[in-house]
Parts: sequence; structure tokens; C-alpha cells
Amino acid sequence: MKTLTLLLFAAATATLHAAALPESAKIDQLLAADWQKHNLQANPAAPDEVIVRRLYLDIAGRIPTVEETEQFLRSNDPQKRAKLIDQLLAGDGFTSHMFNYWADVLRLTDNVKGRLTAEAYEEWMKKQLKANTPYDQIVRNLLTTEGGAWDSGAIGFWMRDENKLDHLAYTVQVFLGTSIVCAQCHNHPFDKWTQMDYYGMAAFTYGMNTRGGGQDILKSKRKPDIDKATLQAMSDKERREYMKKLRSEQEKKPQIDREQLAQVRQAMGDVMKPLRYTDINWQEGKKPTLPHDYKYTDAKAGQQVQPKAMFGHEASPMGGETTLTAFARWMTSPDNPRFTTVIANRMWKKAFGLGLIEPVDEITDSTVASNPALMDYLTQLMIEKKYSLKSFLRVLYNTDTYQRMATTQEVALGETSRFTGPTLRRMSAEQIWDSLVTLTAGNIDSSVDADNERLHQYLDDLAFFLNTIEKTGVEGLVGIAKEATAKQEDNQKKLAEMREVMLAKQKAGQAGIAESKELAQEANKLRREAGNDILVALLGEERATELRRGYNAKQTDAKKRPAAQIDRSKLANMTKEERKEFIKNLQKGAQNVVGISTRASELPSPAKAGHMLRTFGQSDREVIENASADASVPQALTLLNGPIVQAVTSPMSNLTTHLDKAGGPDQKLDLLYTALLSRKPTNNERGILSGVIHERGPKAIEDVTHALLTGSQFLFIQ
Repeated sequence: MKTLTLLLFAAATATLHAAALPESAKIDQLLAADWQKHNLQANPAAPDEVIVRRLYLDIAGRIPTVEETEQFLRSNDPQKRAKLIDQLLAGDGFTSHMFNYWADVLRLTDNVKGRLTAEAYEEWMKKQLKANTPYDQIVRNLLTTEGGAWDSGAIGFWMRDENKLDHLAYTVQVFLGTSIVCAQCHNHPFDKWTQMDYYGMAAFTYGMNTRGGGQDILKSKRKPDIDKATLQAMSDKERREYMKKLRSEQEKKPQIDREQLAQVRQAMGDVMKPLRYTDINWQEGKKPTLPHDYKYTDAKAGQQVQPKAMFGHEASPMGGETTLTAFARWMTSPDNPRFTTVIANRMWKKAFGLGLIEPVDEITDSTVASNPALMDYLTQLMIEKKYSLKSFLRVLYNTDTYQRMATTQEVALGETSRFTGPTLRRMSAEQIWDSLVTLTAGNIDSSVDADNERLHQYLDDLAFFLNTIEKTGVEGLVGIAKEATAKQEDNQKKLAEMREVMLAKQKAGQAGIAESKELAQEANKLRREAGNDILVALLGEERATELRRGYNAKQTDAKKRPAAQIDRSKLANMTKEERKEFIKNLQKGAQNVVGISTRASELPSPAKAGHMLRTFGQSDREVIENASADASVPQALTLLNGPIVQAVTSPMSNLTTHLDKAGGPDQKLDLLYTALLSRKPTNNERGILSGVIHERGPKAIEDVTHALLTGSQFLFIQ
């Protein structure tokens, strides 16, 4: 009887189109059972006009273009929603939008430990998202990566926080949804975690060295290399003889000339500077010690702490694993009681606006999801989907519940959302920005995740440089320096002789212009060789020049921006006065158009204070998920008086081009509503707009554009 009642209830609340996937239907059933328990009704089914805009914003992070909206609305394909979901999940817009999400969660910033590693980290993350790399694999890669930025941009994860204890707190909060930061200094006041628990977890990751070693590679080894394993297997007598032999061999080696070594350091100084934060290495066996003010009876201050997992099974190394590898395996295991639940809950919140567990990163042993049966199913579903975030989200977006009208009532403090539909929410700062980019420049998703060729070239040159130095050795470098010194002296003699010849010929009036130019070129060549010989001898002239030039991210910024498209046929049909005004507005708005012709994911991360993205709540990346959707006066002023509206209404913008091609005022208004809201005006709106057109004439379209951009219907995801 209970099953029959549930089936009848589900049938009564079903939309006209059944969920496209069996997993989606299962989620709808679990939600329907919860609604019945709490005497709730599902929200009405959302029409195509709402769905197309919602899907583009939730998956691609932007509103659809006019063409994309009209194509979807014209289609009679009963599977068009499912097909659009698949199309958007496979697109570069998804990469851009999800990068913005993870940049907030992982606190990605260009300003941490140099932009070189930061940009490599950002590019690495985009590539993982685009390739749909399983989430558990991404996390393992982040935790266990070693080497330089030229090996993997994932080292940026470790560079984000140089303090190992802070890094551990962020890691546990992000991936296990558990806030333990209080236990770093004392036993947790609101949870069971002790300070010893904290240090036991920190012992797993404490051996990661993030200081880099750019200068270390030029240190002369004064002590012989000793094989410790060999020593341990020897008797005392054998050990003494072994050490005596090593010292004798070391004494026979030629001593390093410190002056020549200093010359090498000076020649390589500019190249070595960016190396400090470009590589990391794992030091097995390095453990943290308890602080000097440790006050609990289970250990003493200064005592070294051994690795110990906070919960679940032990994280013991297996088959030659390092401690860190064992920790990563433990962290991402499906048997870990929190790892899978946390990412499933995060993705649910991503789709529906709220998590089944809130807050998503403050889970305790007493935490209960708002719908425990659904949370259990989602956790198992994530495992079944092998941690593919695209596959998991595909199920959520295909549910009938997601495709209902949004819930507009805010969940009161202390109450629980029952998800009778997705939650009405304001666009993120990045969604607002990327939607304005769409209005200004059209669909530019293809510019996302373009390879930064200059970055890769520079990283390859650095890797080649370091490998060459390692092969050459300090002694070899000093030898090159000696040769360079001798050559410098020889070049100086040649330059002096050339000057004397030039002076003598000039006095005699015998020096021709061509001869003088040739001698000057030769002199310049010798001067360049004198100052660059060490690097050139190691790397070749081209690589040496590129490394000396260094890396500047601004060199590539302009290449990422698509060129503004101008409909030149406009000019041909204008009067002289109209053309003059057009060019004036074009020049006035050009900078603004360029400024919003790039998606947020391709801009500095985060944007500088005062930028529109920050005004609308983009995270400063200092705290996990620190973005805000709260309204403010500066936001209203930005939309009313800022350069954004100028860019959107500029003669260069994609929106203006469409409006110019539209017919009369009614057609222009239809197009404007389609572009901004993905629908046509209602009859009531048409009545109001007709009055605006009658009163304002040609300026009515711009007035309506301003009104729509500042209205809640544009800024919110319905």
C-alpha cells in the first residue's frame, strides 16, 4: 500500500517529460517520498524559456546568445533538454565555469609565490576539468605531485600555503568537509578533534618541501656522497676503511675556485630568480613536533608526532609507498567516510543552490543530511560514476526536480530545504561578467583554455637549463667560467685593437661608412659575447636570450582577447554627421569593449580590487568559498553609471549589431528580451513598453536595455 501511494504521488507531481536517465528518476523518487512525508507539493514544471537560460548559466556560466536561445525554442525534439545538457557539458564553457568554482574553493590566485607557478597551476586545473579527469584522481595528483612547474602545474596546490600546518587544515576542509583549524592550537571546542589529532594528520604532509632550490644547484659539495644503506650493512672496521677511502678520494678532487663560482652565480642571477617557487620535493621521514606550549598530558612539548588518520581505516604505506602516497590513497578511497559524501554534496549544491548538508565543509559525527536516503544514494552514485563530475552533474541536470520552477522562498535559519525545485539565486560575479561578455562579444567559449605558448616555452627552457646544469656539475660550470674569462680578456684586446685601427683611419680620412659600420657591428658582437658566454655555452644563444628576457604574463594577455568585430556596412549607409558620431562613440567605448571581451576564467585571478568582478562579490581567495552574492550600492552604481552599459550598447557590441539588423521597435524589443532574458516580452510588458517607445522614441531601446540589465530577472537564475 505504501509503495502504491508513493507511485501515485510521484505520478501526480511528474512533469510532462519523464527524467531522461534512470538515475535521475531514482533521485526524483527519493525527493517525492520526502515531499509526501512533509506534505509538500513539487514546484511547477519550468518552460523551455526558463530551462535554456538556466542550463547555460549553470553549466556554461553565461546566458545563451540570441541564436542559441532561438534554436532551442524552435526545436520540437522531445529529447532537446537532455541533448543540450550533453552539449554544454562537453563544451569549453563548462571548463571555464567549473574553473571559476574550483578557483574559489582551492583559493587559486596569481599573486601567490610568483605568477609563473600560479599560471601553470591554473592551466593544469583547466585541462583536468576539460578532460573530465576523475575527481579522486585530481585530488591524488594534487597531493602527491613532485618536481617543477614544468613537470606539472599541480605543484601550485602546495605553493598556495607555505605554512604546512595551515595547508593541512585547508586540505581537510576542502576534501573531507571537516573544519579542524581550531585544533591546530588547542583541542577543538565544538568537535572531538584534539591538538594531537591535528598534528597526527599534519605528519602525513609535513615532508613536502616548497621552498624550491634554485640556488642550491650551484652549491659546491664539500662532503663526499655517502651511501647510508651501505654503511649500515658494514662492520665497524669496514665502515672506518670505507670513510677513509671516501675522504682520500675527496681530497684528490680539484678545489672549486670561489671567485669563478661567484662569476657563475652572477652570470646566472637573473635566470635563477624565478626558480625559487617553481619546484617542490618530498622528504620522507620529516615529521612535525608539538609546539612549545603544548599543555595536554598525552605527550610533551617538542615531541615528534607520527602520522595517524583522524577517522576511518589507517593510512599505512603499502608496497614501497611514501607516507604522502598512503595519505592520498586513504583520503580518496571510496571507503573514506567523508571524501565521497563531501564532493557529492558539493555538486548537489552546485546544481540546486543548497547542499543536502549545510555548511558543506563543517561536517561532524552528528551531522545528518536533510534527506539521508538521497545523500546515501548520491554518495553511491558518485562511486558508480567513478568520480566523473560531468557524469554526476549530467544525472542531476536531467532530473525532473531540477527542471522545475525555482523555489523563491528563502530557507529560514534552522529550517531545512526539501528541494521541491532548485533554489532561486543570484548569478555569481563571474556569471554576470561572462553574460555581459556574451552580450558584447557573442559566444567566445572557444577562447577558453587556449595554451599559453610563452608560458610553456619558458618552462621548457627552465627545465632544459636545470637539466644542463645538473649534467654539467659545479666543476664543469666553473670550467666554463674560466673559459669565458679568458675569452672576455681576449675580446677586450680585440676591441682595443679595433678602436686604434678606427681612430687611425679616421685621422687619415680613410675610414668609409660601410667599413665603419662593419667594424661597429663586430664590436657589438664581441661585447654581447663577453657578457653572455656562460649561458650561451650551456644553452645556446636562443635559449639564453629567452631566459634572460624572463616571463611576463602581460605578453600573452592581449593574445587571449578576440578582436572586436565591426560591421563596416554601417559606415557606408551613414551620413557624414552620423559617421562622425559613430566613430566618436567607437573610440570612446573601444577600451571598455576590450575590457569585457575575455571570460572571467582567463582574467587575473582574482581580479584587482575595484574591478567589476570584485564589486559583484568575486572571492579574494583568502578563505575557502569566499565569494558573495549580496547586493550593494556600488553594484547598482556600476550598472547605472559604469562603463559596462557603454560596452554593451557600444556600436561594436554583438547586441547592437543584432539590434541594428532587427526591424521596427517591436522587433527590437523582442530581440532585446531574447538576448537578456531568453524570452519574449509578456502582453503586460508590451503595453508598458509601447508607452516608453511613444515617449522616448529612438532612445527607448537604450532605456529598456538599462532597465533590464539592472533588473532582478537578468541578475538571477530562475
